Amino acid sequence: MSFTAVVSGETAITARGPLKEAAERVLGRLWIDQVPVRLASEDASLWPSAATAGVAGRPLCWPGQPGPGRAVLDRAEQLRARAREDGLTDVVLLGGGSPARAAELIVAARGRPAPDGRGSLTVLDGPDPGPPLRLREDPERLNRTAFVVTGADPATEALREVFAEALRGEGLSPAGIARRFVTVAEPRAAAAEHAAKAGHALVEAPAPTAFGALSPYALVPAALAGADVGALLEEATAVLPSLTRPEHNPGLVLGAILGGAARAGRRTAVLGGYPAALPGIAGWAALLLREAARGRLAPVVQDGGLPLLPDDDLFLLTFDGRPHQDDATVSGPLAAQLVVWEYAAAVASYLLEADPLAEAERPAPMTLDDGTGEPLFADGDPGRAVEARTTVPALAGASGLPGLLDALAGRVGRGEHLALVAHLDPDEARGQGAQVRRLAALLAARLGRPVRVDWGTRPPAGGNDHPDGCVYLLVTGNVVRDVPVPGRHHRLGMLQLARALGDARDARAAGRPVVRLHLQNRWAGLARLLDAARGDI
Repeated sequence: MSFTAVVSGETAITARGPLKEAAERVLGRLWIDQVPVRLASEDASLWPSAATAGVAGRPLCWPGQPGPGRAVLDRAEQLRARAREDGLTDVVLLGGGSPARAAELIVAARGRPAPDGRGSLTVLDGPDPGPPLRLREDPERLNRTAFVVTGADPATEALREVFAEALRGEGLSPAGIARRFVTVAEPRAAAAEHAAKAGHALVEAPAPTAFGALSPYALVPAALAGADVGALLEEATAVLPSLTRPEHNPGLVLGAILGGAARAGRRTAVLGGYPAALPGIAGWAALLLREAARGRLAPVVQDGGLPLLPDDDLFLLTFDGRPHQDDATVSGPLAAQLVVWEYAAAVASYLLEADPLAEAERPAPMTLDDGTGEPLFADGDPGRAVEARTTVPALAGASGLPGLLDALAGRVGRGEHLALVAHLDPDEARGQGAQVRRLAALLAARLGRPVRVDWGTRPPAGGNDHPDGCVYLLVTGNVVRDVPVPGRHHRLGMLQLARALGDARDARAAGRPVVRLHLQNRWAGLARLLDAARGDI
């Protein structure tokens, strides 16, 4: 089965073998249920949350719709001009979820650096002290950075206060600090109220959902970082007619592939596998699907090469336009893919009876108890050891890392995958990012199953993030240099640990197996974990 939609450039969606059959089985139902018409008319009754308070009649970020982004283009351009006037070429985005990753993707693909060659976007969606410490201790970079706030969770609020304090330390007046912050939020949200009190620029936006790639939550930070978001929206608008036609509708076809495959038992979607024309698109698409499908489809990013042991419970979707085995492939320019993927995620959610518009769950209260009990062992020298805890009785007999990883490998079977959730510093160059990804690759080879890498951040769209078949390996670590949160009695490191323990508790409450490894020394602990995964100890 091959479907091609010609929009502004060529967008091709292709499926073969079992995926072709699975998609064909559900395409008819989608037309009978008038899903394309209802999506085009922004009919929220497609999902159960339309009947709940606060959703019906409330403006929402809708799949693949450029309207909300177009409405703030002039405001975004004014803010970009003001930032350049103030010498601000770098942007730090305080917020998370798929809209933040879309902003990152847009800047990487379409960004235009400032005349001096500078200009970047950094996403901070977790409270690890490493990234804010590096920025705070680099006055030159700090003094050329604007901050865009899109999140409303405790970590975002803490980071906002940390950076405001850092700017005070550079001698900025309250008015000068206020010019450095831009908030994107619903008009009556708590973040909007704070922006008004602090004098921060406010860009009003619809209620955030997973479908925010063309919303102000993504486009305002991308514009401030130098991306031509106006041209991007024009290209996205050109895609919309292809989503209303009965044949060769790329969004409907991709949604049928994703939803049909999951309904047929292939609930693990391995995204990537080969170099993509758009670096970072697999990570954004995976997060979008997680937020929209709410645990009914498990997307895992494969950072190079094919899964070692492909099985009939998973499928491979590549982004390079080359079909491989019984898989699917997607290719096309950036704007088209942003529209098509959001539309497809909405279609897949409908087929899987998920609710992508449901309200986010409230964060659990801060606590230092994760429900995993006392350590099983401390592997390594005192002060540099790796402590292990687990909720799985069958793993409790392990006496060291090699034995624990062997037992874990036996626990992740067909129909399951491992979620490696690292509450560490995600920076690839100066943090623990590269080591964690190497660990994931080694574990995937050891288990013969896909391994998903998360960085201990909760998507703002909320929902069920504990699908059946997901085994959790949480990695936490001691903080050597922490950052106090102004006006609070805790530091960023404590907030990070509390979030990690909350994640462990939530997964345990959902009935999912949890192993937590705590690194008394992050670098030494990761090195020991890598050795254990390779079988070197």
